Formats: sequence, structure tokens, C-alpha cells
Amino acid sequence: MRICVYGAGVMGGLLGAGLARAGQDVCLIARGAHLAAIRAEGLRIRGGAHTYSVPLEASSDPADFGPQDLVIVSTKTPALPEIANRIGVLLGPDTLVAFANNGVFWFYGDGFTPNGLKLDTDRLDPSGALHAAIEPRRLLGMVCYPGGAINEPGVIDTSTPGRYVVGAAMKETINRANTLFAAIDVKDFDIVTTDDIRQTMWPKYLTVVGHHAIAALTGGNMSQYWNNPAIRKVAVSMMEEAAAVAAAHGYRDLGLDFAKLRAQGGTSTHRPSMLQDLERGRQMEIDAQYLVLQDLARQSGVETPILDTLVPLLVQRAQLAGCYSAPGSTADIA
Repeated sequence: MRICVYGAGVMGGLLGAGLARAGQDVCLIARGAHLAAIRAEGLRIRGGAHTYSVPLEASSDPADFGPQDLVIVSTKTPALPEIANRIGVLLGPDTLVAFANNGVFWFYGDGFTPNGLKLDTDRLDPSGALHAAIEPRRLLGMVCYPGGAINEPGVIDTSTPGRYVVGAAMKETINRANTLFAAIDVKDFDIVTTDDIRQTMWPKYLTVVGHHAIAALTGGNMSQYWNNPAIRKVAVSMMEEAAAVAAAHGYRDLGLDFAKLRAQGGTSTHRPSMLQDLERGRQMEIDAQYLVLQDLARQSGVETPILDTLVPLLVQRAQLAGCYSAPGSTADIA
């Protein structure tokens, strides 16, 4: 099976390496020093028993590879408009495209009308370029649970092999997706399918909502801010507001105990990706992680006072750092 992984960060790199080791014909879209290192020495996965190197075809130009059976897009969401303009050369008549990102899928509202409500996620595809480039029948979502960081080009340091759950945006694509992934036997991590990727999205997304803005605003790692009871209360309240939006869409059993979260501190020194982006001067995923949540809340009649207080602070923090410049963002959150 021909598989292109578009974006060779932690998620994409671990996926690409594991799929290649499972015997699939994998290529990577990467750039800069990371691309050069992969071409020279392969992609190196470093982490205890999971330490290995995988030779992979890699390029910055999708045209070098041609049509694939599966494309996995694992870039940050600010890169998606550019990808919409470049992905066409990778698409054959039956190519499926899986999007792995932290936040609401840009196609969340496609074919999904909870209680007859037509959901608007146009903020995530304002020009319509993504919908124009990739038909809904191709679309898959992927929820990822990897752990790791890129501390030097061509090397992914990881503490866990990860777990990946994938499912179709549209009901008519479910069988195709299940058949495709049933043919992949990966040993390095778990990859499973679901008939409802939105149900899987919400629990992971709630943890993003509770951590990423707080990390970016405080500059602390998870243990530092989570062990402050007042800050932890704010973070859990944000998660509860997101859970209320999920409930309005029919997703009520998300497996999270908010009372327990409020009562317990933490020991993780992980620095969430939004903080890492801020520190490195990269565009932050504010639209897919926060602003679209406010949009969905308003469409669903859900009040979000904590989010409405913190998100403008997050936007301005990012703008002043040169890490967020979405047109009209200030007006959109007023």
C-alpha cells in the first residue's frame, strides 16, 4: 500500500516509521534540516526498546511521489491552506485522506447535523480551499496519543509508541476506511478504527482545551500550573464548557471525572505543544483549538464564560509574539 505522511513531526514521524516497518510503501513530506537529516540517515526513533532507524523516501514536494492509497496529514492546522493547494498530486480516484490534529476537525460539520442543527466550522476553511481540494468521501479523522519531541533534526525522542484511532467523516466512507486499515499490521503502536470519529475526538480534545491555553498564558509545564488549585479550577472549568458543547451534539459520556480532576495535582513536566509553538515563534493553533469551540458553543446555545474570558487573552498574547495573525480574529471573539 502506498502511504504518504504529510508532515514529519512527532505524530507523523512515528506513524511513518511504524507503517514502513509494517511493510507499507511510505513516503514523507518534510522540510528544512529535518528533511535533510531524514534523507541522509533515515528517520531515527529514540526511546528505550523503541530505538531504531528507518530509511524513508522524503521530499518537500508532493509532486515527487504521485498518487497514493492513503495520505495522512499530520501538520499543524495553520499549514492546512497551503496543503490544500499542494495535495492534489497525491490523490488518485480512491485515495483516502486522514487528518491528525489537536483540535476540532475542519470537516467536523460535514454530514453531521445533531438534532437537525447545521454546524458551521467555516472558520477552519474560510476560503473553501480544503473542501474544494478534498471531497468529503475521502475524509478521515485521526485522534493520536503519541508522546515525544524533536530535539534534533531527523530524530524523534519518544517515551511511548502511541495509539491512533481513525474514522471516516461521512458514514458512506466507514467501510472503505475499515477495510484499508484492516490490511495494515503495525507492531510498533496500536492503530484502530471507529465508526464515529467525533465521539473519539471529544475526550482528547477536552484535555487540549484544558491545558494548551493555560500553558501558553503561564509559560509553565503541566505540573507547574496544574498544581496551583486556582489555575486547575479554571482549566477544568474550560473542559466542562467544552463538554457542554459535546453534550449538545449528542456526546455525553466522555469518560472524564471533572471532580477528580479538580481535586488532584499532577507530576508531568510536559510542555504542551501550544506553549512550544509560542516559545519557538511558530503559528499557534488557536482557531482549531479555541475559536471554533466558541463558534460551536454559540451555534448550540451553550454559555462559555471562562473560555470567553481567557481566549481573548490568548489571542493577544499570540499576536504580540507574532504567532497568530488570522484576519478578523479580534472581531470574531468580541
